[in-house]
Amino acid sequence: MVPLIRCTAFILALGAGVAAAELLDRVVAVVEDDIITQAELEERVSIIAKQIQQGGTPLPPRDQFVAQVLEYMVIARLQLQLAEKRGISLPLDAVVNEIRSLAQRNRMTPQEFRRQIEREGIRFSSFYNYLHEQMLTQHVQQLESRRLVQVTEDEINNFLRLHADRLQTDTRYRLAHILITVPGQTGPAEIGRLRDKARRLAEQVRDGEHFASLALTESDGRNALNGGDLGWRSAADLPGFAADAIAKLETGQVTDPLRSPSGFHLFYLTDKEGGAQIMVNQTRSRHILIRTSAIVDSDEALAQLNTLKDRIEGGDRFEDLARSHSDDIASAADGGNLGWTSPGMLDPYFEEQMNRLEIDRISEPFQTSFGWHIVQVLERRRVDETESALRTRALNHLARSRVNDEIEIWLRRLLNNSFVRYMSGEQGA
Repeated sequence: MVPLIRCTAFILALGAGVAAAELLDRVVAVVEDDIITQAELEERVSIIAKQIQQGGTPLPPRDQFVAQVLEYMVIARLQLQLAEKRGISLPLDAVVNEIRSLAQRNRMTPQEFRRQIEREGIRFSSFYNYLHEQMLTQHVQQLESRRLVQVTEDEINNFLRLHADRLQTDTRYRLAHILITVPGQTGPAEIGRLRDKARRLAEQVRDGEHFASLALTESDGRNALNGGDLGWRSAADLPGFAADAIAKLETGQVTDPLRSPSGFHLFYLTDKEGGAQIMVNQTRSRHILIRTSAIVDSDEALAQLNTLKDRIEGGDRFEDLARSHSDDIASAADGGNLGWTSPGMLDPYFEEQMNRLEIDRISEPFQTSFGWHIVQVLERRRVDETESALRTRALNHLARSRVNDEIEIWLRRLLNNSFVRYMSGEQGA
């Protein structure tokens, strides 16, 4: 792993002893009724700098980088506050499972991974909190996107009429992204200036400038601190306004600026694969859901499901217990049956647990944003894309093509409508 930028050297450069301790304790931002301290900021700068360096992207000037990280922390803090107000939380073992996954990808045990993090000068508790924050803010955005983005049956029909062939291929694109935000009420002159900025950035990429470095220093997008990396996207998951332009790119090319409600976008094609007709792995399963409430807490829900699981394994019929105990009213009436589902149709964590099961096995109780579940897999099959699956893909494509814009706008609105005060000197520390 690449060594971290250590905040120790930075502190020593400013002074030692009490002066450094006072600096670390200083408040750098007030976010509603919460604060961010210099110590928190420095820890976050170290973690994110390490991630960027591991990707091989040069760090921007320190003042600019610290300011970006602080703004990221402010927006994240607002989302965490919103999650608390709405009672939104992650499954109890979500962060632990993510740490196990990270350790596995680094070919380490969780214990070795923890020791490596600490050798790099970061407290493991800070790294854990950072992961929790990332995962919870993503969950908040997913829930918010369901409210912001609605797709009609007519829109699905029109999309299938024009683009059904796009949904039937498995071409995948590894993309990076730069967003130049255009705030609401922006005048024509300023819009022209921002468009010209996006054009200049595209030309810099074509002249050999590293896209990730430009994204890190210039992008207003949520992935800026990751060098704009969007990961792999299927053809069906490309943003609607950019799909045709991306499909024409060769590896290493960048689009011209593309306009959407949130601003001007540049997409860079890092890699591309696939292109053949695909098959779909479908699963038929059933589940029992116990929702938590003021009356039933997590411990009680877990205990109920353990009792139900014991009863099923002792000979009681799953479907009978689902009808009498499950809080998922729609499936309970059918004995907990969820029918045949394709990837992406269910809650991601639920799907992950379901996919681990052998046929007829019953899972251990697990938690999602809906509550606590046990699930049993009844059958699996591999099928050609059906009309139903195509419609689901069209729905997902249309929704996802709008989500990024809507979430960017929502985050800016959340920031603008909240009390945030940056204390003097923190961004140039």
